[in-house]
Amino acid sequence: MNKNSTILWTILFLLFFSSCSLLPRGEGLEDPRTKGEKEFDPLGFEQDRVIVTEEEYPTTNEDSIWLEKKRREKTEGEGTEESESSVQEKVYRVQFFATKYPDEARQVADSVESQLSEKTYISFKVPYYWIRVGDCETKEEADFLLEKIKRLGYGESWVVEIKAKQN
Repeated sequence: MNKNSTILWTILFLLFFSSCSLLPRGEGLEDPRTKGEKEFDPLGFEQDRVIVTEEEYPTTNEDSIWLEKKRREKTEGEGTEESESSVQEKVYRVQFFATKYPDEARQVADSVESQLSEKTYISFKVPYYWIRVGDCETKEEADFLLEKIKRLGYGESWVVEIKAKQN
């Protein structure tokens, strides 16, 4: 029995020390779940390098009133009221396209403007550039323009009512 107990103690001893690690836990091993975090570059896409500031994006009648007020407040230090010469008029436009990229917005707007011979407008509301067309006085005119836009392939278009500045 002495021989059997020696063999048993030897096996237990080997099992005990073989299960113990020589390296502290977690060292030397890279977690595959965090590999991408070390290599990730948030500015890795060319489109993400374009930074648009308030002064750079094209403004339209829709948002120019707000921007003008904001700029006046900065320069004069206090808010001012609209001048009596600028009157707001209700118009209908067809909104037909939205994109995050200003170059694409300008390209689509120019293309539709040349095809329809109607004025296009680009509005920037974070994070999209909204492209609208027309200055329709009635909803019926806007609906007619909407059908033209849909025939050009912009099926997800709709009529919007806005207040535009009239000089």
